[in-house]
Amino acid sequence: MDPVIIEEGVCHMYPVLIGLMGCGKSSIGKLLAKELGITFLDLDHYIVEKAGRTIPEIFAEDGEEGFRDLETEALREVLGSPVVIASGGGVVMREENRVMLEAHSPVIWLKSSLHFLAGRIQGDENRPLTAGRDALTVLQQLAEIRYPYYTRCADYILHRGQMNKAASLHAVIEYLKQWKYECERGEVLSQESCMELDSFLTAE
Repeated sequence: MDPVIIEEGVCHMYPVLIGLMGCGKSSIGKLLAKELGITFLDLDHYIVEKAGRTIPEIFAEDGEEGFRDLETEALREVLGSPVVIASGGGVVMREENRVMLEAHSPVIWLKSSLHFLAGRIQGDENRPLTAGRDALTVLQQLAEIRYPYYTRCADYILHRGQMNKAASLHAVIEYLKQWKYECERGEVLSQESCMELDSFLTAE
């Protein structure tokens, strides 16, 4: 994303984590929330609690579109709250959601290899899009569709590679420090600056 001007006084560090299923949004999000001293919110869990149904049940009864309706409503309710949000992998599929995410900084894409993600989620029956299917094949199809949307919405892309949770958390926190500094000066880090920061962190 290109640099955008942020109004004075709205540099609240309430990150949103995006990325494909299994990339660590929830696990890293919980650690990040603890570091920032704010609440962690898993958007899928928020939807489940509001609906009183599991995600597989929602998909079975209302279809994916019905789930996406609930997801958009939930995102609208929680975005901008003093929380770290771990979004669902498909949150970027709707234009309305993308517009909301683009207007809210910082948004962080946790990007991992598809083979790594497939190994983590294969056989997880709580994921309707991959249940009973080859996870790698599904992820390859999803990546082709979603990666351009993740790129559009993200202020920072963390290429996890071989990073464990601690190293990933460190990289995100270092980015947020620089984001906060730049935001208070009246601008958000450009994607080029983020790439330079990412190269520095992965070289450490």
